[in-house]
Amino acid sequence: MPGDSGGRWVICGKQTIRVGGAALLLLALGATADRAHAQDQAADPAKPAATAPVDARDDASLDAVVRQMRAAREQAKQRLQSREQVFKARLDESKAQLSSAEQALAAAEAEGRRLEGVFDANKTELADKAELLKDKIGALKELFGVFQQNASDLIGAFNGSATSLQYPDRDVWLEGFANRMKNASEVTSADDIKTLWFELLREINARGQIVRLSAPVFTPAGESSRREVVRLGGFSLITAQPSPAYLQWKAGQQRVETMVRQPVGPYGPQIERYLAGDQALSTVSLDPTGGTLIELLAEKPTVEERVDQGGLVGYMIIALGAVAFLLAASKLLDIAVISLRVGLQRRRMDQPKANNALGRLLLVYRDNAHADPETLEMRLHDRVAKETGRIQRFLVFLAIIAAVAPLMGLLGTVVGMINTFQAITLYGTGDPQTMAGGISQALITTVLGLVVAVPAVLLNAVVSARAKRVINRLRQQKALLLGDRLAERTLSSTAATSSPLGAPQTA
Repeated sequence: MPGDSGGRWVICGKQTIRVGGAALLLLALGATADRAHAQDQAADPAKPAATAPVDARDDASLDAVVRQMRAAREQAKQRLQSREQVFKARLDESKAQLSSAEQALAAAEAEGRRLEGVFDANKTELADKAELLKDKIGALKELFGVFQQNASDLIGAFNGSATSLQYPDRDVWLEGFANRMKNASEVTSADDIKTLWFELLREINARGQIVRLSAPVFTPAGESSRREVVRLGGFSLITAQPSPAYLQWKAGQQRVETMVRQPVGPYGPQIERYLAGDQALSTVSLDPTGGTLIELLAEKPTVEERVDQGGLVGYMIIALGAVAFLLAASKLLDIAVISLRVGLQRRRMDQPKANNALGRLLLVYRDNAHADPETLEMRLHDRVAKETGRIQRFLVFLAIIAAVAPLMGLLGTVVGMINTFQAITLYGTGDPQTMAGGISQALITTVLGLVVAVPAVLLNAVVSARAKRVINRLRQQKALLLGDRLAERTLSSTAATSSPLGAPQTA
């Protein structure tokens, strides 16, 4: 049958049967060797062939197969020997590494035993020295405790003082000094005690000085800019850049920050005059708490914020108050004009004019000169009633506003309490800020109602009193006119009864 190498093997049937499976294995190995040889020839055609192809008919004996197997066995033996040599080399190298590691381990164990001995010796020596230090400190231990307590207290005092802007990093030395005193690791020297004493005196002296210096000033957002700052002892920090304002010393960050809002009042102009130095004696407000009171003043709501807390009811009360004041002002002006014209008319009773209440009353009297007293009285009464209605016009609204304003304040109080209870229902009573809005509305509306009602009542009383004064003048004049007419009638009747019978009567 054709082979892979291009040659042909022809095996007799009897020999194959005689050698069995071993011959078949040898034939397969021979075919594999021939195939490898053919591949080498294909890869390098210039390489001479080691052996010529064997024709199965010329060399069909078993000896050729044995020779091929012997050559393959020699090659395999050489490969095994090469691998054995590599393995032995690696084994020798591993044995050398193992020996080196064992030596290092032994050295480390020996060093560990030596260090254990040194540790025990140092421990004994440390105990002896600690005992010696304790003997040397003796009664000074309580003094060191006092130093440690004072240093710890000064750390907080210095960090919270605005003088740290001028003398920074004092807390570093104080912290180290306090730790040494706490652990009693060494005997305090005189220099440390003098330094502590010096820091105390410097702080006392600095708190009594007014210092002008340049320092970085931070905004709440973290932006910084260098400004000129005036330190008023240990109380306050002020600046004129870009506008007169108070500054805050932040102890946690150890820096100067601007306030979110400045306190409302005369504080800004005071700072401006003080920093300008144009007066021999200037006044500036200080905060003895180091900034707490200024923060509270800055958080105090303005009038606009207070009014806004009242909500819709508050604005309605303010609107009623504005109407009441405008109405009262207009009525006071109107009554003043009426009173002035009435006063001018009283000086000229014989020349009545229609531009005033008294003149119109006199005109009615003149137009009804020949009427009987009863008719005249009715005409004058009607005129006085008309003038009274004109003078008292719109006064009822002023009285209504004076009565409604406190009721509106009560309404706002009820609404504010409802909002407060709703906040308590939703968020509980753990956070007072959730109830602050409703309570503020309740109180502000009550205040606004009273603020509007009290002046409205007073204005109503004043306007009503002046109106009644003018009306009383008209009524008095009406009574005088009626009295004159009745007197004339009485005189006429008396003259008629006293004249002789039949005598002519004069008008």
